[in-house]
Amino acid sequence: MAAQDSPQPLGDVLKEVIDQLGLQEKIDEARVVETWATIAGKDINGVTESVWMNGSTLYVKITSAAWRQELHMNRRQWRQRLNGALESDPVEEIVFR
Repeated sequence: MAAQDSPQPLGDVLKEVIDQLGLQEKIDEARVVETWATIAGKDINGVTESVWMNGSTLYVKITSAAWRQELHMNRRQWRQRLNGALESDPVEEIVFR
């Protein structure tokens, strides 16, 4: 961070710190996981054991075989909904396990 004589907006300072620490990717991954929980809803969250990102792939561990099959068959639609909610395309694939 460069020293300046005048105050900077907090958002600019935070962005600079995040960039310097290399945290943007982890923040983006956390946003994806949080957004998934929001769009998945109560029923799916009830059978979800864990959710994580690896690169551009979202992994969702489902405890119910029936739900896992249903979600897998509709994974493209889920990806579109998720990326639409994020207003970007960070998720290229969703894998239900």
